[in-house]
Formats: sequence, C-alpha cells, structure tokens
Amino acid sequence: MSSPFCIIDDKQVPLWRVVWISALPHFCGSDECQREGQYEVRLEQHESVWATSEQRDMVLAALEQRYRQDAGPGQPPHGV
Repeated sequence: MSSPFCIIDDKQVPLWRVVWISALPHFCGSDECQREGQYEVRLEQHESVWATSEQRDMVLAALEQRYRQDAGPGQPPHGV
C-alpha cells in the first residue's frame, strides 16, 4: 500500500487534503516573485503549497494510484 502522504515543498502533505493541482506553472511577471515556474497545489481550507514539476508529477501519480486502490479489484474508479 502506498503512503497517504506526499512531500511538497519540504512538507509532508496528506493526500486527502489536496483539492486541485494547477496544470500550468505560475507566471506573474514580477521581478520579486519567488514562485515563478512552480505549480500551485491547493489544499482544503484555502491553503496552498508550491511544487516543482517533479513534485507535481509525483503527487498526481500518488493520487491516481490511491484512486485506483479505493475502487477495488475489478471495479472501475469512481465516476468512470
């Protein structure tokens, strides 16, 4: 069984807190922006963490694996 946590921006984040993950990297054009090129991972209660592309891909893979496990053997994932 896979871990219920993923590492995003040096934090152990429970997968069940992830609400959505941005498809495009952040770009605001500000010279002072420290999140340029990172992906926003929105958590419940309007919190966000910022992920590199590698972290984003690992979180998506972990969520997909968890989703498939919850469906059970021989069952399509929920909503399919």
